[in-house]
Amino acid sequence: AGNVIHATLDPQEALQLILSQAVRQMRAASGSLSLLNPTNGLLEIQASEGLPAEAAGHRLRLGEGITGWVARTGKPARVGDVSKDPRYVRLRPEARSELAVPLEVGGEVRGVLNVDADRVEAFSAEDQELLEALGAQAARVIHNTWLYEQVRLKARLFESLASVSQTVNSTLNVDDVLRVITREACGLMR
Repeated sequence: AGNVIHATLDPQEALQLILSQAVRQMRAASGSLSLLNPTNGLLEIQASEGLPAEAAGHRLRLGEGITGWVARTGKPARVGDVSKDPRYVRLRPEARSELAVPLEVGGEVRGVLNVDADRVEAFSAEDQELLEALGAQAARVIHNTWLYEQVRLKARLFESLASVSQTVNSTLNVDDVLRVITREACGLMR
């Protein structure tokens, strides 16, 4: 599956593939891949499988739930019985056990890959190792996507600077210059 994941161009599709593989190989009932939104500091589900529609839009604060705990500490969590774990936030009433691993990008935790099952003690140490390996694949996808986004943003910034400097050099009309600066700023900020 690694070749399929690296051959796909769409990062969202790649993350969904990794998650589907995790759910299938762990014999899990559901799973999700959450990323930390740097703007609001919340964990937001980017890919999900087996979750009810309303749960797929669920957001967690750093430290909230088992997923939030993994994101905050950077440590995996293998919980054999979620009903006995005070950290657990229930997204599916049938869930009995959970396994969650951090997604590290550039030495920092940027998200969490997790699966849950409808039976207690569903996940072994081997399952955890496998999920960590799948998490490393997901982290590579995220890293490559962010690198691409940074390059794309820099290119747009240089284009805007070139457009502004061309206008400044070709006119002494302050209104024209301010109009171009405003237009380019709006374009950059979408």
